[in-house]
Amino acid sequence: MHPPRARKPLGILVSLLALTVLGGCVNTKYDVTGATLGPDDYRVRHPILINQQIATMDLPVGPDVPKLSTRMRGNITGFAQQYAIADASAMAIIVPSNSANARAATGIARQAADALVAAGVPRKQIDVRSYPAGAEEAEAPVRLAFARIGAHVDGCGQWPMEDGKMWMKTENRSYYNFGCATQQNLAAQVTNPLDLLYPRGMSSADATRRMVVLGNYEKGTNPSGEYKGLDKVDIATGVGGQ
Repeated sequence: MHPPRARKPLGILVSLLALTVLGGCVNTKYDVTGATLGPDDYRVRHPILINQQIATMDLPVGPDVPKLSTRMRGNITGFAQQYAIADASAMAIIVPSNSANARAATGIARQAADALVAAGVPRKQIDVRSYPAGAEEAEAPVRLAFARIGAHVDGCGQWPMEDGKMWMKTENRSYYNFGCATQQNLAAQVTNPLDLLYPRGMSSADATRRMVVLGNYEKGTNPSGEYKGLDKVDIATGVGGQ
């Protein structure tokens, strides 16, 4: 005779049957924890797009303006700071040609180059170019430009007709434009757009601080340590009192 086969407990069979039935009904398209983003999520509907952009700054040039104003030099300094943050490799100065103010524009371009160098842009990275302008253009601008990695959001401000149904209690969905402004603000504020795609490498640990923490731990004291002098300072002095 064959030995009797071991029977599975009834509870295990019921559990397996229940999991099988539920598995056929589960919709894996959404995840309540947020690990999987659904189509109504604002990060899916209004994603932050990262691509190469051209940052520009136009310097207005009048026919009788021989030099840059102090205010305009300050604007050029700010533009040079953006150039440094973007870690760009070339700054273009584009000068109008064949225009009524071509002579004045050439002088402004030289001064703009000096202002850029004074603001930290290496002179060897400055490339002077020209663009055709009509003879009737008396105030053709000098343009500063460089390529950078930029972040932006497309499509903000859209209000499709079905929005009236999307926010109704029956569907419990967010309206189409929800979250777009927040995404756009984040894209405008981030210094390095690549940080949104790839993490930066971690810096080395502070060996001195690590020794303090481990030493306190071995002594059985507070590992975080104490800041000397704070116990003698009354932080709330003069705050909210008479």
